[in-house]
Amino acid sequence: MAKIRSVVVEGNRETGFKRVQVLFGTNCFLEIVDENGRIHFSMGAHHSGFKADASEIDSELQQYIGEIQERHPDHALEHG
Repeated sequence: MAKIRSVVVEGNRETGFKRVQVLFGTNCFLEIVDENGRIHFSMGAHHSGFKADASEIDSELQQYIGEIQERHPDHALEHG
C-alpha cells in the first residue's frame, strides 16, 4: 500500500534546518537541503528525478513549476 514511509529532519527551528527528506508512495522521494545558505530541492522516483536551486524568488524550481503547470493545467495549484 502506498503511504508516507519516512520523514527525516536534520536541524531545528532554533539552530536552523539543514535537511528535510520524505520517502513516500512505493518509490518516490523529495529532499530539501540548506547548503551554505543555498536551498536545493530534489524530487524523483526510484533512481531518477531532478534537482533545482530554490534559493530565490525566480529560482530554477519556480521555473520548473511554471513549466509543469503549463503542461498540466488540470493539476496546477495556486496558493495565495
